[in-house]
Amino acid sequence: MKFKLIKATETQEQDFGYIKVKQLLNQKDIDNVSVALIKIDGTNKKVINKRGDALYYVLEGKGEFEIGDEKVSVSKGDLIFIPKNTPYFDKGKLTMISFNNPRFDKDFIEYLT
Repeated sequence: MKFKLIKATETQEQDFGYIKVKQLLNQKDIDNVSVALIKIDGTNKKVINKRGDALYYVLEGKGEFEIGDEKVSVSKGDLIFIPKNTPYFDKGKLTMISFNNPRFDKDFIEYLT
């Protein structure tokens, strides 16, 4: 496979109100990983990713994740690992980079709330 360079001008931010998502890398020909810039201002929906693991690296802000039955406070520089099939949601005012392995696919996301 050849390398990829994704320019900022090639990606669009999707606005879902409380969450904004900019898919930086989420292509079917690269199935082992996806990367997105996530901005949260409020409370996200509770979900389970049935396909893969998720990592969130906090670039700025403060907030909270509820992962399973545990609540953890997060802030700039924190890395959160969420294994496949684990219910979670996040809230606060956060800017994060999200990594998914394998690639994020909305068809494998179960919304709980």
